[in-house]
Amino acid sequence: MPLSLADMRADDCPLVCINPAFTAVTGYSEAEALGRNCRFLQPPGEAGPVRAAIKAYLNDPGVDNGRFIIPNCRRDGTPILNLVYMAKLHHNASPAFVLGSQFVVTAENGRSELYDRALSESLDQIRDLFSGSEWTLLGSTEALASSLAIIARYYLEQGS
Repeated sequence: MPLSLADMRADDCPLVCINPAFTAVTGYSEAEALGRNCRFLQPPGEAGPVRAAIKAYLNDPGVDNGRFIIPNCRRDGTPILNLVYMAKLHHNASPAFVLGSQFVVTAENGRSELYDRALSESLDQIRDLFSGSEWTLLGSTEALASSLAIIARYYLEQGS
């Protein structure tokens, strides 16, 4: 799964980490992507109304997780539609990073529903695993879209 990490503490929230799956899907190397805001993936004329929704999410201190469908372009100019899950990662009680997990949605692959169902089932299993413990998982299935975000938050908290 393509993953990215952006630094909310830096000007314009630049990408600070991407994984090989991100590179494979977008066609951009680390050298081309790191240090840039992920808006560089948007098509000419920008991404439409979803851009305002993402900005509102990033500026809302009460919302840690979001899910967006956003038009992007690969490095070669091929348009793609991404289902993007975003999770704010806090350090010392302040948002420090945004973890993004992307899934390319196409009408012909029909995998978006399968992906949503698999993700929901995984999150239900995580909820069951941590129920009755001191862990509290907040939000809906959409808000918990990435179990990776839960793990990343835990490690950030341990490092403080």
